[in-house]
Amino acid sequence: MQPDIGPLCQLQLEFMKWADGTMFAALSQTPPDQVSLDRGSSFKSLFETLNHVYLAELVWLRRVQGHQDVRIADLDSPADLDALGRAWPELHQTWIEWSRSLSGDDLQKPLIFRNMKGAETQMPHWQLVLHLVNHGSYHRGQVATMLRQAGIKPPGTDLITFYRSR
Repeated sequence: MQPDIGPLCQLQLEFMKWADGTMFAALSQTPPDQVSLDRGSSFKSLFETLNHVYLAELVWLRRVQGHQDVRIADLDSPADLDALGRAWPELHQTWIEWSRSLSGDDLQKPLIFRNMKGAETQMPHWQLVLHLVNHGSYHRGQVATMLRQAGIKPPGTDLITFYRSR
């Protein structure tokens, strides 16, 4: 008998919401010229990096909602930090509600989608959740480095910090 992975996936998505919100709050307190400055990272600036995290979370949500062919390039991107701040909480809530609607068995079922190269691929829903959360952690680490480059102490967004905050 397999353990029910539903609660674990829900907890991971709660962590994602908390960590994204924590990092977004830090950017909201950062001088605007520092938020948009090209720092030579994967997505150039603090804003562009967090915006990429948002868009990745959105593209995967669209895929679990049945839009197999959607790609990040197909999505509307928030124009600025204010727009991102308005859009992201709703996206997080939708992910959490999605996870609550599924059983552990549902999370074992494959998600079929087209990857960035257009090839049909699949993965269990639970792997998608762990990938999604890990992807955000990776890029929040980049944001932390860019904040340090700006002379700003970044907030802690480690999983253990989340656990201790509950």
